[in-house]
This record gives sequence, structure tokens and C-alpha cells, in this order.
Amino acid sequence: MEFHSEYQPLLDSASVVARGIEGMEISPRAHSAALLGDGGTKRGLQERHLSMIALAGMIGTGLFLSSGRALAQAGPLSCVLGFMLMGTVTAAVAYASAEMSAFKPVGGGFVRHAALWLDKSSSISIGWNFWYSMAITMPAEITAAATLLNFWAPNLNSAIPISVLWVAVAVINFCPVRVYGEFEFYFALLKIILIIGFIIAGLITDLTVFPGFGRVGFHYWKDPYPLFREYIAVGVTGRFLGFWSTMISAAFAYGNVQVVAIAGAETRHPRQSIPKALKRTFFRVIFFYVLSIFVISLLVPADDPRLSSAGDGTAATSPFVIALEKTGSKVVPSVVNAVIFTSALSSGNACTFLASRTLHGLALDGHAPQVFLKLNRFQIPYFAVAFSVLLGAVAFLSVHQGSYQAFVWLVALVTTAGLISWVILCVTYLRFFYALKKQGISRNQLPYRSPFQPYLTYYALVMNVLIILFSGWTSFAGGFNASSFLSNYLNWFVLFLSSRIEGLSD
Repeated sequence: MEFHSEYQPLLDSASVVARGIEGMEISPRAHSAALLGDGGTKRGLQERHLSMIALAGMIGTGLFLSSGRALAQAGPLSCVLGFMLMGTVTAAVAYASAEMSAFKPVGGGFVRHAALWLDKSSSISIGWNFWYSMAITMPAEITAAATLLNFWAPNLNSAIPISVLWVAVAVINFCPVRVYGEFEFYFALLKIILIIGFIIAGLITDLTVFPGFGRVGFHYWKDPYPLFREYIAVGVTGRFLGFWSTMISAAFAYGNVQVVAIAGAETRHPRQSIPKALKRTFFRVIFFYVLSIFVISLLVPADDPRLSSAGDGTAATSPFVIALEKTGSKVVPSVVNAVIFTSALSSGNACTFLASRTLHGLALDGHAPQVFLKLNRFQIPYFAVAFSVLLGAVAFLSVHQGSYQAFVWLVALVTTAGLISWVILCVTYLRFFYALKKQGISRNQLPYRSPFQPYLTYYALVMNVLIILFSGWTSFAGGFNASSFLSNYLNWFVLFLSSRIEGLSD
């Protein structure tokens, strides 16, 4: 990959753009990879693949399953507002990522950008943190998929579907990247069709007059159904805590916007494809997430015992399934559950892709064993894929602990790790932004210039830090809960441990 002539002034400002911080060292391998290529992986993805991945590729159980728990804890209006607010944070992160990735579309994405514009230690720590968060998301998703199968076979041993899905994810990721792209393209298409169909069917159901009940309308937004439910505490404090719990659930649902930036490095025209795809994030947030949550809140009362926070963790707790049961059709809920099942597989598949490419990028920079640089005949980093897939074994914890409880613990781990990654991404972007400003280089020279900077990134940074700090407040409510505390704050130990790798290697 060669830079066009108009980008040469940026490359010439090596003290800031190529290094980020005066005196920071970058390995020759990393510098060469950043300027010339992507570590040997094949650019087999097309723009249509990236566009669909951006629109719906990462929509998974966070929306289809965890949103029910958010509704039960927060209430209808609180849930909608929480997803809307967290959506603005997600869009802000996506815009910052798009600007950096369009300029330097390298394998490993923002992890390797941190080495260029922040410092090597941050790149190492966040690289391993992001790899871990993606690798652990895969078992979270296949655990959720096992949960969803309970809808048809409540007595099925969850070890069977977990094993099948684990193997399926591994096989797809060992294949050429275009195979991954095709799977994600059609999985995303199914999700888009489902969500559009759900919104239309949900609104029709909401406006239909039912015998003996009348029109649903905003029935579940009125007394005795509070707009803001009390959670853990009472009064204003309880209502605020309910709202805040929705922010955490939404953070999991919106996670992994980096898939576009990292997958974009294996796209044929990354400078055009990446910003075009990431700019659709805001549309995805508003239409697919917020509008879906709004329709759910119209049709499903927040005190429905089948919702995830109060139910037994089966697929019947999906608010999408509960909402469409009101249509009276016995087929529609099964169809919806089938698509949600494929969504869990899709999301787990994407997370394995992200984990393997992050590990490969770390190896390119000399921050991971060089064995992870090895490619198979399809130009896939197969050792990185294999090592990332190994954490899928965590999903078997659900066989003894219960699929849903294991899913809840994994969600907490993944959410905090993902938010930490977003914090580092925001800090990296701010260093990039001010480096350009200090050198007198206009951002108009960049392939893509994100709007409202640097204020948008400061907003995302502050919000992510606040959510991280208070993500585990339920660990202390009503007595100390060790499992909840560990699932919310274990990532800090992982981040500290990974940051020590730099010191040990010197």
C-alpha cells in the first residue's frame, strides 16, 4: 500500500504523525507494516461486505436478549433514553476511529494506532485487553445461542450446541477472508430483515384493537407502569440507578464498532470503504437499536416475569419473542428466535475475527510471539485464530452454572473490557488530533475528516470513563457480591498485567 502524494506532508512530519510522542520508538517491522501493507493478510473483502458488517454485523444478543433485562430494570422511557444516549457515545467513538483508520488502514486497527500516536506501552496493554475482550465475547455469544435453543428443546444439554457452534466459528475463521465476508453479509441481511419486519409488525400490533383490551398504544407507558422503574434503591436514586444499568447493557449491545476499522484493513479500497461504512454507525444506532427498543417498550410491560432479569434464562425471555407473541401467531416467534440464533453465531464469528487480527497485529509490532505471524495458504493468521478460539472453552462453564447466568457474567467482563478499549481509542485520537494541530497540518488533507472534533471525542472519553468506574456498583448494593465484583472489575487487573509486559521485555 502506498500513500497518495497529497498525504506526503503528513508522512514527512515524522516526529508527530509517525511517532506521536517525541522520543517514542517504533519497531522497523511495525513502521513498514503501517506504511506498506497489512502483515501479508489478503485484502479479500469487498465494499459490500464492509457496508453490511457496518450496518448489522455486530448486532447480536446485546440487542436481542440483554435488552429485555434493561427494560425490566429501568422501565420503558428510561430504557429508550439509555440506549439513545449510549448510541451517541458509540457514534462518537466510530467517527474518531474512522478518521484514524482511513489515514492508516492497518491490521490491528486502533491497537496499532496507539503505538504510532500514543506510546508503545499503551498499545501493548490495550492490544492484549482488546484481544481478551473479543476472545471472551465469542463464548458469551455461543452461550447465548445455547440459551436460545431452549425455546424449542428446553431439556437439551447445552454442551451439544456449544460444541457445534464452537467448531463452526473456528472453521469459518480458518477459511479465506472472503468466506468470512460472505457469511457476515448474509447474516447481516437476515438481521436487517428481522429488525425491519419486527418494527413494522410491532407497530401494526400496537395500533390493532384487541377484543376486551382495546388498542395497546402507550398502555405500558402509563400508570401503573412507571416510565422510570426503581432499581436496587427507592425514589430518585432508584430511578437513576435503573437508567444507569441501561447504559451498561447498551454498551454491550453497541460494542465492537472497531470491526469495520480492523476488517477494513483487509478490504480492497480501505481509504474509501472504512469512512463510508463507519459513518453509517449513527443511522444503525437510531434505526436498528433505538427504534427497536421503543417498539419493545410499547408491547412488553417492564414487569413481565419472562424478561431476562426475572425469568429463567430461556429464549422466551427475549423481548422480541415476547412482543411478537401478541400477534397470536405460533410461527412468528420461532422464526424470530431462529434469526436471533444466527445473530449470536454471527457476532461470535466476528469477535473471533477481531481477536485473531488483533493478535496478529501485536505480533507484527513485536508485542506477541512471532508464531502468530504465520499465515496459511489463504493468508489467514491461523495460529492467531487457533489461540483466540481456545477461549471458547469458557462457554462450557454454562453447562454447570446455567447458560443464562454464565452469559450475564461474560457480558459484564466483555462490557468493561470494551469500554476500556474505547477510552484508549479516544486518547489516541486526541494525541493524533493535537499532533496535526501542533505541526500546522490541516485535517482537510486527510482522506476523511470526522465532524465536531475534538469535542465529540472528549464527550465519548468522559462518558466511557464514568460508565467504567460505576459499572460494578451493584456489587456493593445489599451486601458485597464477589462474583459480580470480579466480572465487572477483573479487567483492571488484566490491563495492569498486560502493561507490565513492556517492562518485562525491556
